[in-house]
Amino acid sequence: MSSSSSLALEVNNPVIDNLVKSSLENEDKRLRLEWISYEEITNIEPTPIDNVYNGSCNNGADKKIMLLCLGNSEECTETFANEFARIYSLPTHKYNNDGNKFRRYSRWLESRNELVKGFTKLDDIYYMVAKRLFFHCYSRYGFCAACGILRCSPVWCICEHKELSDEWTSNNKQLDEFIKKSQLQTNSPNDAYLEWIPYDCIRDGRYKHLNGLPIYSDVKLIPVEITDKTDKSYYDEVNYLFMHHVYLINNH
Repeated sequence: MSSSSSLALEVNNPVIDNLVKSSLENEDKRLRLEWISYEEITNIEPTPIDNVYNGSCNNGADKKIMLLCLGNSEECTETFANEFARIYSLPTHKYNNDGNKFRRYSRWLESRNELVKGFTKLDDIYYMVAKRLFFHCYSRYGFCAACGILRCSPVWCICEHKELSDEWTSNNKQLDEFIKKSQLQTNSPNDAYLEWIPYDCIRDGRYKHLNGLPIYSDVKLIPVEITDKTDKSYYDEVNYLFMHHVYLINNH
């Protein structure tokens, strides 16, 4: 989404404009924000989340996008922009070295915020524009109940508050409980756990990480025969093997 996008000073909102400009200090061009012409955006549809819309962008290889409504010029004040930047950790590079013990956080944040492309405007209403995969952040991670930011983990926040996201589902109650059990067993943000991964995050045998590195990695899809009637002993055995594997990794 960069060939015809620019800083577009005619947008006339200095606080959002400053947020875009401050992102240009990032050495990683993938994490820089930009103004995107609303004329390039089509097929806008509502989603189950208020103020979030799906759409298409005629500029760029990945045409599926989501739009987050920010409000009009009067609502997009400096106070609003500062809080918005804090909640979404923008510009990303300012949050890379905060001294937190969550050693993977800065790498996870970069992977997530690479999906954020910039901002657009229609009829005095401003929107954040991101690739469609960013929509999963709301269900897979959610907002921290303690500090309010959009998390990069379905279990832990950068403020070290532990809270399991419950907006996702595999549509199998036992499997959901099994995944959450692995998350409950963690004692710190650095412990391993399982999570539910939407199938559209996997493309051509590669998993587009929203919360880990490398950003692209080869994955192996292994069919499993799990139904709502699968015996509990199966999950107990898998959990034992999972915890044993984690123990070996942590004590290697």
